[in-house]
Amino acid sequence: MRKGWKRVHRLVVLPDYQGIGIGTLFQDNIVQRYMDKFNVNCTTTTPALVNSLKRNLKWLLVRFGRVKNTLAKNMVKYYGQEKRRKDKGLGSSGNRITYSFNYKKEN
Repeated sequence: MRKGWKRVHRLVVLPDYQGIGIGTLFQDNIVQRYMDKFNVNCTTTTPALVNSLKRNLKWLLVRFGRVKNTLAKNMVKYYGQEKRRKDKGLGSSGNRITYSFNYKKEN
């Protein structure tokens, strides 16, 4: 990510406990610990998490849509062609619609 930013990488909740807010509550508590030092971003394609974060006043939707594979291009630019995965493409979202949220810092 950009300097001064941290990214929520993966959030997994067991199926029996999905849909009751445990994952979002956990994510919010972790983010609270890092807020004083970093800005935090969460990018997801999961419909349930998207809907939860849209309703959550602590998260701001900053981007949605299909994104070209810019991460793979940057990896080639900075590290050379040999670092790029050839099967699917590094950082590829498989042409899915992605949603990106930033955690709002309190004033």
